[in-house]
Amino acid sequence: MPVRTRTLLCVLAIAAAGCGETAPVDVPDGRVRITLDEYLIRPQAIRVPAGRPLTITVTNRGRLGHTFRLRAATRNVLAFTTIKPGETRTRTTRRPLAPGTYTMYCALANHEELGMQGTLTVGKG
Repeated sequence: MPVRTRTLLCVLAIAAAGCGETAPVDVPDGRVRITLDEYLIRPQAIRVPAGRPLTITVTNRGRLGHTFRLRAATRNVLAFTTIKPGETRTRTTRRPLAPGTYTMYCALANHEELGMQGTLTVGKG
């Protein structure tokens, strides 16, 4: 196989491996489970119903510490400080979140830019 073909196949394999989930995961009961790994939040797209508080459980399966934030357009509405490797934390929102789309991300260094982000959509189909 020519070098250019091998290089192209390697690039395509790496790109495919780095692609995250695209179909949103529906969580009708409002109990969201998030897994953090090196530069990845899973699931990357979540839909929850409007009108109820959310319970979010975050587990760090990676080898580095990570944070978890949930950002509305102008501010964070939920923030976990550094979660150590192997650690799990749970938090319930005090009030239901307003309908809309929120960004899930890790606030450490450049983790968000490296792909550690996703979306949580409240009350939309």
